[in-house]
Amino acid sequence: MIEAVALKKSFFLDKREIPVLKGLDFTIKAGERIAICGESGAGKSTLLQIIGSLDKPSSGTIKVSGTDIFSKSEYELAKWRNQALGFVFQFHHLLPEFTALENVMTPALINGDSNLIARGKALQLLQKVGLEQREKHKPGELSGGEQQRVALARALIMQPQALLADEPTGNLDAGTSNEIVELLLECNREFNTILLLVTHNQRLAAKMDRTITIENGHIL
Repeated sequence: MIEAVALKKSFFLDKREIPVLKGLDFTIKAGERIAICGESGAGKSTLLQIIGSLDKPSSGTIKVSGTDIFSKSEYELAKWRNQALGFVFQFHHLLPEFTALENVMTPALINGDSNLIARGKALQLLQKVGLEQREKHKPGELSGGEQQRVALARALIMQPQALLADEPTGNLDAGTSNEIVELLLECNREFNTILLLVTHNQRLAAKMDRTITIENGHIL
């Protein structure tokens, strides 16, 4: 379970404070599918990055299973992030010099898994996303949709508690977007993984269990 309590985030420009999140409170249960929506600049990606511990709040807390994640040391936080969270971004952030298989293996290797175990997990996930025949191809040899499938497989290799997706279909055509969305929903059902999805697409948001809409720093 993820719980936000009085969550605030401000940025500073020439010593001028710009509040983005103004005291958010919400709870997300295990296995829930949540869309985070709002106008551009509303703080959707900022919120996702804080939940994913990639950024810190100005004040307030994010608790996961009752533990304030920012009470952890940097080492503990990095280890927890690798084990508990999977990330899928609009731009795939794949390592260009690695093959699809090697990209998917990376979080498991960082966790200390043997090459054999990591390879086995990665091959299973590439098969799940329909890329078992593309394992030796590098990102530059893959289409945008195929790169996003590799990113999704990489996000799932640690069987995370939560899958955080920031506009994961933003650069894809309609047909490929639908395929990626169905894969995300299938993984949510199969692994009982929280799915947190930042999107401008209302049709996509409608497929989630509920929507968190941010406006003027508050949840509507």
